[in-house]
Amino acid sequence: MSKAILAISIGILAASTMAFAGTGRDDQNPAAYLGLGADPVYASVGRINTIESSGSYIGSGTLIAPDWVLTAGHVVADATSLSFSVGSETYAGSSWLAHPKWNGDLLGGYDIGLVRLGSPVPDTIAPAFRYEGSNELGLVGTAVGFGMTGTGSTGATVFDGQKRAGENVIDSFYNRRRKKTPRIFLSDFDNPLDPLDNAYGSSTPLALEYLIAPGDSGGGVFIDLGSGPMLAGVNSFVGAFDGIVDSDYGDVSGHIRVSTFNKWIDDVIGGGSGQGGNGKGNGKGNGKGHGKPTALGDIGGYGLAPDSTITPEPGLLVMMALGGLTLIRRRRRR
Repeated sequence: MSKAILAISIGILAASTMAFAGTGRDDQNPAAYLGLGADPVYASVGRINTIESSGSYIGSGTLIAPDWVLTAGHVVADATSLSFSVGSETYAGSSWLAHPKWNGDLLGGYDIGLVRLGSPVPDTIAPAFRYEGSNELGLVGTAVGFGMTGTGSTGATVFDGQKRAGENVIDSFYNRRRKKTPRIFLSDFDNPLDPLDNAYGSSTPLALEYLIAPGDSGGGVFIDLGSGPMLAGVNSFVGAFDGIVDSDYGDVSGHIRVSTFNKWIDDVIGGGSGQGGNGKGNGKGNGKGHGKPTALGDIGGYGLAPDSTITPEPGLLVMMALGGLTLIRRRRRR
């Protein structure tokens, strides 16, 4: 799909009067997702405005130190300039980088990046605590970001620029090579009206069941083990077994496990330098999540969404390979 067609399509959608508050359940009050996103415990999640040679885009990120933001690799890989808006202020990025092994392959598990801010965020907004364990499976994760809106029936349809959050069970790890530590965890969007519209784990949805959408990439997934929210994941992509990636019921989200990158993060921010932060990341990724054809169906880079004056990312929907899943999905019934 061409950039021009995407721009026209999303522009028309954005002009509608729909007022959903996240890609959440049809039977929930949309205001609940906005309310959860506004909870002070998630104040560290902000909006990233990225400028590339091909246009301007929107993603999300999480403050992890007064002058450092954690985000997705595809949000920063091709940036020529960017800024981070959190609270009521906007901070210019002074340097940024994608992980050295990010090459545009969403399922490779290296879709993670860092932004150093030109000035620190005041201590009125506390940086997120990073999770250091390895027991995410089965826990409830709260995904936070500035993505498009919609419901499980409509999918993501409208961009309103608002911050929202929702919950989902961390159902599975994805590991291309079984002997390696998995760097991605997966969640599916369960349908309260159709238990067969389920990919992994239990088919019973949470009260605020939710799936990320365009604009959420780089935002955080938080878990709480009793001492407050900890940043456990970075929003990366959305996939669909029905071949239509739109964040509707039955779609699946992929998130980078923060715990597997804590050493790399500490090495970068501890050294006080956004090494490679020339706006090009490692120079290898195309930042769009382009990949190979496969069994899961479509997977989208799902990180960058249009603003009223900003064009959408070209190539949001791509085909990728997702073989070797250890869990058997149920057949979906539409």
